[in-house]
Amino acid sequence: MTQRTRTRKAISIILGLTLVGAGFFGFGYMLFHVIEPISIKFWLIPITIFAAGAAILWDDFKSS
Repeated sequence: MTQRTRTRKAISIILGLTLVGAGFFGFGYMLFHVIEPISIKFWLIPITIFAAGAAILWDDFKSS
């Protein structure tokens, strides 16, 4: 496994936290502010964004 530089790891952590936050925000917005029923396809967007951020963070902290 290759060693990551500090700069690359910091960028990766910031990206992961941003994606996790965006996923939470999107999920919360759809949950509390949308009145009409939403198709499951649209629910998958914030869930996928959150999962991508969580995977990035998991890889960063696992390889520490």
